[in-house]
Amino acid sequence: MSNYIEIINKLLSLGTIFLQVLIIVISLNLIFLDKFNKKFLLIVKKYTFHLGFLVALGGVLLSLFYSNVVGYPPCELCWIQRIFLYPQLILFGMELYKKDKSIIDFSIVFAVLGALTSIYHIYVENGGTRGLACADPSNGGISCAVRYIYEFGYITMPIMALTLSVFIIVILLNYKFLSRIK
Repeated sequence: MSNYIEIINKLLSLGTIFLQVLIIVISLNLIFLDKFNKKFLLIVKKYTFHLGFLVALGGVLLSLFYSNVVGYPPCELCWIQRIFLYPQLILFGMELYKKDKSIIDFSIVFAVLGALTSIYHIYVENGGTRGLACADPSNGGISCAVRYIYEFGYITMPIMALTLSVFIIVILLNYKFLSRIK
């Protein structure tokens, strides 16, 4: 089983790097809108809610896979990140079903709160304070500093969660921005 986990970790890490590259490309295109072709941004806008749904679905399924199948117990900060991620799947699913764009602001708020939690988790994981929400491992709790995944010298679960949240923020801001300038 450990061989499969190593392969899954590598694939997820490569997927995280791919999302990070997309975040940079979308952000640069938005910042320098007049200098680049808007075609890419319009394609992203067209599939915003499909992308958001797929990314949220992947995050939910993988968090459940790691905790329930692989057996990595989530720490307190992981649970908080999940609280901000899981509703995203429902919001994007509702938008795809009802075509109601009112989910955008709610989704951005959840993603920003998830990103802030991930940033704090990264700080704790890299030797910062034990954290307000981190359980005491000596009392049977799960430490927020434990790294179950560490690929390419920087990708951990909190980095993956941060990337997912920032990707959702960027695609939704792209959607809002392009909707206003048309």
